[in-house]
This record gives sequence, C-alpha cells and structure tokens, in this order.
Amino acid sequence: MAGRATTLGQALLETQPAGRSMKGAVAVSLGMLIAIALVDYFSGYEVQISVVYLVPIFYAATKIGRPAGMAFALLGSVAGIGSDLLAGQHYSSSLVLAIVFVLRTALFLVFVEVVAALRHALDREKESARTDPLTGVSNRRHFIELTGTALAFARRYRRPMTIVYLDLDNFKQINDQLGHQAGDEVLRAVAHTIRTRLRATDVVGRLGGDEFAVCLPETAAEAASQVLGKLREECTAALPENRRSVTVSVGMVTFAYPPATVDELLERTDTMLYAAKREGKNRMIHEVVPA
Repeated sequence: MAGRATTLGQALLETQPAGRSMKGAVAVSLGMLIAIALVDYFSGYEVQISVVYLVPIFYAATKIGRPAGMAFALLGSVAGIGSDLLAGQHYSSSLVLAIVFVLRTALFLVFVEVVAALRHALDREKESARTDPLTGVSNRRHFIELTGTALAFARRYRRPMTIVYLDLDNFKQINDQLGHQAGDEVLRAVAHTIRTRLRATDVVGRLGGDEFAVCLPETAAEAASQVLGKLREECTAALPENRRSVTVSVGMVTFAYPPATVDELLERTDTMLYAAKREGKNRMIHEVVPA
C-alpha cells in the first residue's frame, strides 16, 4: 500500500522534474551544444553562429531551471570561442580573448535571466489558474482534475478511495455580524487546518463559498472516519473564540471500488452532505459503497 500511495503522490503532486527527466534534459542540452560546436568548427571562424548557442541554453533554462541555464551559458561561451580557436581564429592578445569571452558569457547570462523571469511569470499564472486565491488550496477545477487522476489510479489497481465534502455551518452569521474580513479569516483558518492535517497525497479544494472538498486516495472506511472525525474538531478549535459558532458538517463516501467518473463521485458525496445539513448540522454522515 505504501508503494502505491507514493506512486499516486508523484502523479498528484506537480513538483520539479523527476530525476530521470532532468537527466534526459541535460543529455539533450549537451547533445545540442556539442552538435552546434561541431558545426561552428567545420564552418570556420569566419562564419559566426554564436546566436545558435542560445538554443541549448534556452532548453536547459526552461526544462531544468535557472542554474542549469547559467551553466550552459558558460559552456556555450567556452564551446563557441574554443571552436573558433580550433578553426584557426587568432586574437591579438590574451586580453582581447578574455574580453570576447566575458562579453559573450555576459550576453548568454542576460538571456538566461530573461528566460528565467518569463518562466517564473508563466508558473505564477499557471498556479493562480488552479489555486483558490483566498485560501491557497485547489480551486474547483483543479480539485476535479486531481481527483480524476486519483480515480484512474484507484480503478486501475482496485484500491479504495474516500471523497469528503465539508460545509461550514452558520458561516453567514459571521459575515453578517462581524464582516466579510472575519469570514475570510474563518475560511483561511479552516483551509489551513485541513491542508496541514492531511497527507501530501490527499487533495484539498475549495468548491466555492464556505464549502470544501477532500479526496483521500488509498483510504478505506475506518481510516477515513477516524481522520475526518478528528479533523472536524480541529477545524473548530482553530477558530478564534468569537467565531466558534461556526461548526462543520461533513458528507463522506468511501468507495471500495470507485465508479467510472468524477461526477458520480462528487454527486454521491454531495447527497451525503445535504443529508448531514438536513439532520441538524454539525455532524458527519458517512456512506460506504461496497465493491
């Protein structure tokens, strides 16, 4: 089970490239650099193709990162000047050679900085498109995407999974009596509690308003009940004293073998949440769907 959970975690958590991918990117960058250096050498020093060295530098900076881009900027400068020297180019003095090397390296490094800045901006845009700006957890769209990944894994390996809806009771009273800023503080506190009390492989999302959702891969009924029972108490305890009127209703479904679509998962869980709200709030209703 631990091995499968780790595999699923790698699929759910989007981090830096895996070791194998990074090695592949380094190999591709080196291959391009060597090929360009050979072309540079055989074309002779009179044909200047220095700008072409930006290709492997760009590839390394975007696929691996800024430090790799800087390393390939230095390598590209060495390869370019070395190819020209081997092809027969002569400089009037070592000082001139050093100046050419410094200027070329500086140009390549500036290019890396520009690429790194663009990459950072794109990463921020990508992150903002999938994250709820108030709470920092996944937004509805990203939660559904990650839950789809977990669902595919669970169906392939016939593993259990649990889907949870959490709704904050009496939340509107906080907004009406204390203001929306107080309401935002409640939402952030609850989201932080949920995110920090669960595993890295669990998926947390804000569906909208005061409603959150959690996907617990590799989690059977007994474990899910224990985790969510304690989590409800911790969410309430995390709130300031003047906001303790907020409680948490939970609808939860554990699937011994999940259905084919995410919509079926969420629809069934939503039904359990509404049942908990109808029965008086501040309670948890847990359905177990056998294989």
